[in-house]
Amino acid sequence: MTGAFIRVVIMPMAAVAVAVLAAMLFLWLTGYPALATFREIVSQCFQDWYGFGQVLRAMTLLIFTGLAVAVAFQGGLFNIGVEGQLYIGSISVAIAGYYLSMMPASALRAMPWFVMLAIFIIIAMLTAGLWGLIPGALKAATGAHEVISTIMMNFIAYALVNYLVRPSTGSYAIPGTLHTPAIPPEFRMPRLSQTMPVFQGSVVNYSIVVALAAAVLVYVMLRFTRLGFEVRAVGANPDAARLAGISPGKIAMTVMFISGALGGLVGIDFVLGYKGYFEENFSAGLGFIGIAVALLANNHPLGVIITAFLFAVLNYGEVAAAGEVPKDIIEVMEAAIIIFMLAGNRIFSKIASKRM
Repeated sequence: MTGAFIRVVIMPMAAVAVAVLAAMLFLWLTGYPALATFREIVSQCFQDWYGFGQVLRAMTLLIFTGLAVAVAFQGGLFNIGVEGQLYIGSISVAIAGYYLSMMPASALRAMPWFVMLAIFIIIAMLTAGLWGLIPGALKAATGAHEVISTIMMNFIAYALVNYLVRPSTGSYAIPGTLHTPAIPPEFRMPRLSQTMPVFQGSVVNYSIVVALAAAVLVYVMLRFTRLGFEVRAVGANPDAARLAGISPGKIAMTVMFISGALGGLVGIDFVLGYKGYFEENFSAGLGFIGIAVALLANNHPLGVIITAFLFAVLNYGEVAAAGEVPKDIIEVMEAAIIIFMLAGNRIFSKIASKRM
């Protein structure tokens, strides 16, 4: 059993087991049925293909945001701005769809859907990547701490999107709503149910393929390319990397661009695969949950797939738990699980490092 397998798979799973036990103890102490609650969570997620499809859909979003945070961590940066970056990527896809909807129907039919899909992916990654590049450039040029600058960029992104979708002159929103016009159906991301009827009713779509491919490509980039070596070198020791001829400033800009671009891919799922349009306040903190996903995976791109799945089960399972436990208790339980998962992972990491 290799050290990487222990670090990426075994330790997060052990941390999850400890977190679940802690959550069950919390429920028992507060007078709620612990076993029945978790039995309902597992049943809701895995008793049929619909529930499993919903878990996969939540997993898709968390892979994108987890990868975005993990790449930044690998380069020694703490990107708290994924929430704003995914907003910019998503609204950009929706605006592109707005102008697309104005094209003649004959022109739309003449354009292959996969070409348009590729264009949407490029738009999402480019705009969100450039948004992430701003704090990276500030870091490189002035030494401004990326935590502060990315937080500020989040607020700017919220304000900009709010302006673009508020009903007013020049707004991209449909009058009387807070969402953009729908993208033509022929250019949306197909749902899995179109080729696998067992997922009928679930909103999971082929964005999951994009997410899994992104995880593999990020792993290959970090592990087998010169850029990946430089990113990991700067993340491990920027002073030593500088002495070796690697520019930490250049790496900071590159890493933040890649991180933002990965976060922007959330828009491919939500805008193209789910709603068909951009809707204000859609993310529900996905960018911040991505931090926990990345930390639990020890910032390993393939490990992000596993931890994203675990968080997706927790995310969708809490809907089922609402029938057994009040919403406030569920939120406290969810927070406790996340804390114990992260803390337990760190503890198991230290134990494993001493024995290796």
